[in-house]
Amino acid sequence: MLNAVQGPARERLSAREQMDQAEVARLRAAGLLVVDDRRRRPLYFDGRFLAARDLTRDQTYFLTRQADLGRASGAGVVHGLQVTRGTGASALQISPGHGITPSGELVILRQPATVALDDVPLMQRLDAAFGLLPVPREPSRTRTGLYVLALRPVEFSANPIASYPTQINGQRSVEDGDIVEATAITLLPVGDSGSPAELDQRRARLAREIFVAGSSRAFPDGALPLAVVALQRNVIEWIDPFLVRREAGAGGGDLLRFASAPRAAREAFLLQYEQHLQDVLRQRDQANRGRRFAATEHFLALPPGGRMPSAAIDPADFTQTFFPAEVQVDLTIVPDDEILPIIEESFYLPPIDLTLAGEQQESTAVLAMVPIPRAGFRLMSSRLAGGGTAAPVARRLQPAAPGLVASRKPLQALQLLTFPRLPVPALPPADPVAAAWREALAGTDLLWYVRRRNLPYRADVAGEAARMLGDETPAEREVATRVQDAGLTPTLDAIRSKATAGANADLLQVLATPAVSGSPALMHDLVTRLSQLPTIDRAAVAAAAQPVTDPQVVEGIKRVEAVAPELTQDPQALSTLVSAGAVDKLGTLGARLTDDQLKPLAGSLLDAARRGDTQAVATLVSQPLEGITR
Repeated sequence: MLNAVQGPARERLSAREQMDQAEVARLRAAGLLVVDDRRRRPLYFDGRFLAARDLTRDQTYFLTRQADLGRASGAGVVHGLQVTRGTGASALQISPGHGITPSGELVILRQPATVALDDVPLMQRLDAAFGLLPVPREPSRTRTGLYVLALRPVEFSANPIASYPTQINGQRSVEDGDIVEATAITLLPVGDSGSPAELDQRRARLAREIFVAGSSRAFPDGALPLAVVALQRNVIEWIDPFLVRREAGAGGGDLLRFASAPRAAREAFLLQYEQHLQDVLRQRDQANRGRRFAATEHFLALPPGGRMPSAAIDPADFTQTFFPAEVQVDLTIVPDDEILPIIEESFYLPPIDLTLAGEQQESTAVLAMVPIPRAGFRLMSSRLAGGGTAAPVARRLQPAAPGLVASRKPLQALQLLTFPRLPVPALPPADPVAAAWREALAGTDLLWYVRRRNLPYRADVAGEAARMLGDETPAEREVATRVQDAGLTPTLDAIRSKATAGANADLLQVLATPAVSGSPALMHDLVTRLSQLPTIDRAAVAAAAQPVTDPQVVEGIKRVEAVAPELTQDPQALSTLVSAGAVDKLGTLGARLTDDQLKPLAGSLLDAARRGDTQAVATLVSQPLEGITR
């Protein structure tokens, strides 16, 4: 039977029997019985006289066990407790939430808390009370430097009540009747070296010290750090929460610890770098300094995976300035839905230390990735491969300032004398591969990068790719039936007569997909696009299939067909819609507009399409789409 007081799995060693007491002494002498002096509680029995110290010991026992359980789950923020700027230049806002301090204590904020940093004397009195000021000093009126905003569990007594005398000749008195637990907000100075004028440099130095060198700041165990705040005479310069903020339980899946740091620290480094990068880009945009810069201008270390400005790559000669010249950088394209798994895998690689010397950086390789929507990835891969089907594609990026003469090794200097290295001419603008790379870079402001392993591996080393063959006749018959029902058989036959064998195979594969075969609008749009081309190869099929296989367009067309089925079932309306080139735009609208917004638009489109007014159809689709994209 469960005994909630004794515990379900504890053996009771009675102290009343001399034999058991001797056994206890023998076990303790042999070091086989370990007593935790923190966990002692009174043994209640009838007839015992209770004093206040007995009940206090009882409370202390349960508070100690609660703290031990809190430490077992790991220190950090459980949820909430986000630090943002408040109203005013000297105010901070902390959202509700709770966390666990390194000592296992709970800190809880039920309501949003506003911190007024200009109330310095009060906060310094709190620091002195908590023992956070090593040397007493006269409180200043302003603060300048780096400070850690932290939460600290405290308690105080309140609510006075009458105290009855414990002696015959004693007198009644008044004592506080309650112990109230609370959470105090305080600022802890960061003891790093640096002048108040270089707050940004100190931010980069602190990030490298924490995430690369593995330094743990000597914060009190009873305080939960939330953010590092840079102050300039009590005015907030920047807030960086992820320098010190850690999520509770983030290291639960990091049992083997193959990486150089716990998972919580690796995730925090990525988030801290992302926020720091956004602050740097915003400052450079405000100062009109441009986004083409070297990472060493603002950072001393980079996480093994993260983002970088696309302006750091010059599309004219494909040189890069972000990474040091000794780092090997390759450029490639990646489907946008695969970025997160790639970044997740990079957590097990060490960070990129930008303070290393040039020869130490030669073993570092980085892959810069351009995110491409899944629907257009196949077409872009074909263009970057020069019209072929080779994938993945990559391009080596040269440093903007290649090997300085002073940094060359003696052997390299001799090799250059013997075999002079000719400069690589820039590719002409008419090169279609270079134009495709420029188009990919122009489509995004931020790229992703990931550190590459020095020992690369391939998934196909132990085997050979083999194509699985099956009966293709049912799929081809199904496509022929749907094409015939849509009245597109003559048009499709004309397309096949001028298409290559590979293009015909790809076209059949696209038409057999449920998204295209199940939608008359998408099928008509695809066939119409291809019928207008003089010659058709695999690249043309991929280009025509990109808009009709976009998941957003497919989902939007389904909604349009559900709201207004006549728009795609009426042959005249469907022909006008396709002739106006409005199918993909209508699909985008169908995915973004609500039903109440889509119904009147579909009705207006149906009237204009039945009249054969292609100009009106194009205008009806383009105007709301411009409002959404704006």
